[in-house]
Amino acid sequence: MLKAGEVDLGAHQVRQTDRRSYRLLLAMAVSCFFVVSVFTRLLPRGLRPFAASARKSESCFEEARRVALAVIPYAFEW
Repeated sequence: MLKAGEVDLGAHQVRQTDRRSYRLLLAMAVSCFFVVSVFTRLLPRGLRPFAASARKSESCFEEARRVALAVIPYAFEW
């Protein structure tokens, strides 16, 4: 008998779904941190929360991506 509530996904489909979910999460995190990065550029460099760990001068997008890649693994610990 067909069970309408269950979907049997192959391993490839599961990986694709996980990959899409990760990319969506990354895009949302980068966009949020981009807005924060743009607003914190108004502060002196010493007071910026994310610029202290950067070794070089970087764009707002690079800073947002770096912070998002550092923060996202903590979302999977819960």
